[in-house]
Amino acid sequence: MRRYFLGLLGLGGLAAVALAWLLIPAHLQIRRIEPPLPQHSEILAALAGTAGPEQLHFINTASQDIRDEPSMSYPAFLLSWADGRRFMIDTGMEREAARSFGKPLEWLLRAEPMRPYGSVGEQMQAQSIEVQGVALTHMHTDHAGGIRSLCGLRSSPLPVFQRPLQSTERNHTTEAGRTLISESGCADFVELDGGSIAAIPGFPGIVAVAAAGHTPGSTIYFSRVGEQLWIFAGDITNSRAELEDDIPKQFLYSLFIVPEYPERQAALRAWLRDLDAAPETTVVVSHDLAALQGSGISSWR
Repeated sequence: MRRYFLGLLGLGGLAAVALAWLLIPAHLQIRRIEPPLPQHSEILAALAGTAGPEQLHFINTASQDIRDEPSMSYPAFLLSWADGRRFMIDTGMEREAARSFGKPLEWLLRAEPMRPYGSVGEQMQAQSIEVQGVALTHMHTDHAGGIRSLCGLRSSPLPVFQRPLQSTERNHTTEAGRTLISESGCADFVELDGGSIAAIPGFPGIVAVAAAGHTPGSTIYFSRVGEQLWIFAGDITNSRAELEDDIPKQFLYSLFIVPEYPERQAALRAWLRDLDAAPETTVVVSHDLAALQGSGISSWR
C-alpha cells in the first residue's frame, strides 16, 4: 500500500511539473505583450474612402448548450464585395472535430452534446471557391479548424493573413490551430505590417488590430458594411454580458485552460465597450449564440 501511495504521489508530482512547464512560460510570455490600441476615429479614418464589402453573413459550424450559461456558437464570418470577392474571419470547425471539442465541456460543465452543422466548406459548397482570403482572431482550433474544408475545390493557394504577433508569439494553446492551417493543403500565410492598424491587401474595408490578452497573437478585425462598423473580437469575452457588465472570465479558466493576461483583458473589454457605444458600431462576440443571432448579421443558411 505504501509503495502504491508513493507511486501515485510521484505521478502527481510529475503531472504538476509538466503543467508548470507549460503554463509558467505561457503566462510570462503573454504578460509582456501589450500592443497599442487605436482610437475610434483612427479606425474610421483607416476605413474611409474604400469600396468595402457590401454583405456580411455568419456561418455557424456548431452550437452547444451549457448549464446556466449562454448557448455557445462556433461561427465563421463571411464578408462579400460587389465584384464577387469573399473574405472569411475565423473558420469554425468540422463536424467530428466539433463533437470532440465539446466533450470536455460535457464532463466539466454538464453541457449538452455539441451540435455540429457542418464545416464552412460543407455549408458553402461550390461557393467556397469564392473565398479569396482568410484571417483568424486567434489560432485556437475552434476558430481555425474549418480551413481544410475550404481547400477541396481550390487549385490555387488560399492566403491566410496574420499580424506579426500571430507568427512570432505562439504558445501551447495555439500550436494545434497553426498545424491545422499548415497541413490544410492550400493555406499560404501572408504577414501584415506591424503598425497599430493594418490594412489587408486586396480586401478594402477591413483592417486588423493586434490585441493579445486572450492569446499572444489575438487580433481584432474591423469592417464597414454600408454605414455599420462591425468589430470581430474573437474570444476577448465569451458573451455580450461579459463585455457590457465588465465580467472577467473564470479565474481557473484564465490560469489553467487558456493562459490569459487578466489586466490586458480588462483593458480590452473597456476599449471595446467604448467602441460599441459609438453610433452604428457593433462588437461581435463569437461564442454567444443569442447575441450573434440578434446582432443583425444574416445567417448564411
